[in-house]
Amino acid sequence: MGTATGPVYLRVLEDLRARIHAGVLEPGARVPSRNAIITNYGVGETAAKHALAALVAEGLIEARPGSGCYVRGAPSIQLLEHDRPRSPGSPFGVEEIAMIATGQAGDQVQAVPRRLGWEHQTERAPAPARIAGLLGLPRAAEVIATRYLLTADGKPVQLATSYEPAALTAGSPVAIPEQGMLAGRGVVERMRSIGVMVDEMTEDVSVRPSLRAEAMALGLPPAALVLAVERAHHAAGRAVEVCEVVIPAGGVRLRYRFPVAGDELVTPGAR
Repeated sequence: MGTATGPVYLRVLEDLRARIHAGVLEPGARVPSRNAIITNYGVGETAAKHALAALVAEGLIEARPGSGCYVRGAPSIQLLEHDRPRSPGSPFGVEEIAMIATGQAGDQVQAVPRRLGWEHQTERAPAPARIAGLLGLPRAAEVIATRYLLTADGKPVQLATSYEPAALTAGSPVAIPEQGMLAGRGVVERMRSIGVMVDEMTEDVSVRPSLRAEAMALGLPPAALVLAVERAHHAAGRAVEVCEVVIPAGGVRLRYRFPVAGDELVTPGAR
């Protein structure tokens, strides 16, 4: 429960959230109205409003105009797999087969192929200040920026924007990531073709509220939580590509696969 010194709405938020997770408020159940929250919890209108807005942003409830707020059904888990062999160009791959519950009691499972799709757009533009810093570029240096939108069964599930120093690939067959013979083959293979040997990849994963444009593109409520993955490919200590991946935080599981040979197995903390 929220502390006496914390924001008042947290007391309401934490109690309603706990009741939803415990199943006291089941999927489809109507959530107490703003007036009911004011009466039952002894809080003001602002606190009631903030608590309901936070539950909407977390994806636990949905607001129905003219009717009130209702508990959302548990979302199916979407598995996003890191660098699948069959889809090396994608930031994260999506399962090509969905397991759907069928039967009157939902006790049967049917494998259904997914319709996967990519949309992409590439432009040459000045690097945003933060990206320039990550790539070790001077201010206003140009980058090749490629924006991707991944859909599964017509539903957007992932945004990604890849940045490469324009000077690095200028005049080469791989200057545009999605054109030429190596289109969609991934950063490592494209860079290798021009003599740049990627020897390390790093990823920083965080959770944050979505930006307005991200929420609109992914079909999310305003400020809904997303997983933000910042991926960088390095060659000889220098970042040669940086990619920002944005994924809805609800109902998503990221999977990473790491090949391990006997002599290469390293315990945590060992070097």
